[in-house]
Amino acid sequence: MTTPALAHLSGGPLDDQTIPLDDGAPEELVLPYSEGQLVYRLVSESDGSEGPATAQYRFTEVSEILVEGKYDEH
Repeated sequence: MTTPALAHLSGGPLDDQTIPLDDGAPEELVLPYSEGQLVYRLVSESDGSEGPATAQYRFTEVSEILVEGKYDEH
């Protein structure tokens, strides 16, 4: 099977977006978004017979990044 060069995202704020992959298709993509992160999980991969090899990802969660000082109790 050809290593996917693209990731197609389904659901969440990046629904229907396609982004390049540097090193194949990991099981999980964690992408920066605003002050947090979006998590997409691998659903399937195409072999590229009808265009570039593409991995399909589905949105699973949003995680917040702690902003320095935001949660400081002092």
